[in-house]
Amino acid sequence: MFYKKVEAYCKKNNIAISVFEKKCGLGNGTISGWVDSNPRIDSLQKVAAEMGITLAELLTDGQNI
Repeated sequence: MFYKKVEAYCKKNNIAISVFEKKCGLGNGTISGWVDSNPRIDSLQKVAAEMGITLAELLTDGQNI
């Protein structure tokens, strides 16, 4: 769910996921790893902040980004 939201956000804003990871202060491949595993809450907070949304909005299923 989280990966798909970030992927959609990056596509909408014409930014590579790897570039977005760096903007969030995350390691290369961190977000891609969310396809098969659960992210850490501090990583989600960084992603939500960079996307300009609340953590609750990121955590809500079906939220359009």
